[in-house]
Amino acid sequence: LLGFQSPQDRRSFLDTVEEFLPEAGIDHHNFTVEWQGNLTDVKVYPISINVGEVQRIANSSRALESEAKLAPLCNEKTIVRIDRAEPNKNIVRGFKAYELMLKRHPELIGKVTFLAFLVPSRTHIRQYQRYMEEIEQVVQQINRSLGTADWQPIQTFIENNYTQAIAGMKLYDALLVNTIIEGMNLVAKEGPVVNDRNGVLILSATSGVHHQLAEGALTVSPTDIEGTMNALYEAITMTPEDRERRASLLANSVCREDITHWLHRQFLDIADLL
Repeated sequence: LLGFQSPQDRRSFLDTVEEFLPEAGIDHHNFTVEWQGNLTDVKVYPISINVGEVQRIANSSRALESEAKLAPLCNEKTIVRIDRAEPNKNIVRGFKAYELMLKRHPELIGKVTFLAFLVPSRTHIRQYQRYMEEIEQVVQQINRSLGTADWQPIQTFIENNYTQAIAGMKLYDALLVNTIIEGMNLVAKEGPVVNDRNGVLILSATSGVHHQLAEGALTVSPTDIEGTMNALYEAITMTPEDRERRASLLANSVCREDITHWLHRQFLDIADLL
C-alpha cells in the first residue's frame, strides 16, 4: 500500500513508474502497480487537521488577546495570508495582485487592508534571505505609493506565532493561498473552521488541497497576477449569500474529512490487506 497527498501526486507517481519501469504493470483505472510478483495499491490520503484543537486555540485567551490587537487593523474588507516566507509560497505575486486591484479600483484605497503573517524560514540559505528582502521591498513600495496619512495597505507580522495567525484567520474576508506548487496546505483548511466572517478562500490550482476544496473556493493560477487580482476583487465584492454558501461548503468539507478520517481510512485499507 502506497499513499499520496493528492490525485495529482498519485498520477505523477504512476507516470514515473511507467516511464522508468516499462516492464511493470500499471493499472491507471484501479491505481495499482504490479512489479516482480507484487501488487501495490496506490491511494490518496490528503492529510487534514484536528478541527477541535484548532477551534480550541482560536477561542483560547491568548488568541482572543491577539484578536483584540488585530481587530483595529482590519477594515471594511480584510485580506489575510499566512505562510512561511519561502519562494514557493508566492507571496510577492500575491502582494502585486493586491496592488493591481487597488490601482484598477481606486475606490477601494483606504477600505481594503492586507494582513500578512509570515514565518521566517531557512534564513541561513541565501535564496531565502533574498526572497525575504524582496517581500519587504515590495511591501514598502506598495505602502509608500498607495498608503495615506492614516492608512497602511499592508501590515506584516514576521514571526513564528501560531496563535496570532489563528486569530488572524478569524478576521479575514478573503484568505489568499496562491502557492506555486505544494503537496498540501493546511492554512486553507484551518481558516474555514475558525473564520467568523464567511470569508472567501482564494486557492491555487496547483496546491495539493485544491481537489478537496475547489468547490467552495475561488481558483487561481499561481503565476497569473491579473487573475489573482480578479479573484481578490470578486471575493471582497461577493454577495453575502454566496459568501455564506462557499464558507459552509469549505467548513463542512474540512470537518467531514478531518485528521481522524484521514487516519481511519488508512487503517481500513491496511486491514483489507491483512
